[in-house]
Amino acid sequence: GLSRAAGFKERSFGVGAFDVLESQLDRVFEGDERVFRDDLNGSPGWRYGGYRVLTKRHEFGAVRAIRWDRERPTKQAVARQGYVEDPQLSLDLGLRVRDTPGVVTLVLAHSASEEPLEMELFLGRPRWNADGGTAWHWVKELGDEALGRDPRRKLVERTMPLWAEGEADVPMRLRDETSTETA
Repeated sequence: GLSRAAGFKERSFGVGAFDVLESQLDRVFEGDERVFRDDLNGSPGWRYGGYRVLTKRHEFGAVRAIRWDRERPTKQAVARQGYVEDPQLSLDLGLRVRDTPGVVTLVLAHSASEEPLEMELFLGRPRWNADGGTAWHWVKELGDEALGRDPRRKLVERTMPLWAEGEADVPMRLRDETSTETA
């Protein structure tokens, strides 16, 4: 699956890492018969049951500001998928829901900053937002809770005090700036 235990690392989805992410996902899902490659119009994709996942690199910190109406045609088509759970679609407006038959396409949005290096990874259902509205029907950040703790990240050990609570403070005295006196 998509976890650190399976070898998925942050550097897999950073700046300029589109091909790295693609090959890393291929490697992570290799041998899992439930997941297979399912590209859409040349966009790398993976299918699990009734779900397809495509990747999307975005500007760091701007995952909620993606304008799907300004993306390539494939991502535009994905954002235009009908969303049956949308309460607006329960109103009889004479509109037809247009889902890919039997398949819901999700987007794995990834980005990283240069300095300091920070990375983010999100999974969500894009929403056609030519109206300037929200970019997602729903989106979830994939962090330590979803991927597992990064074993390369060292825990910072707490520094123990040099003396106990009840002990007196170390004696100190102030010196004048011009003093040549030594302690």
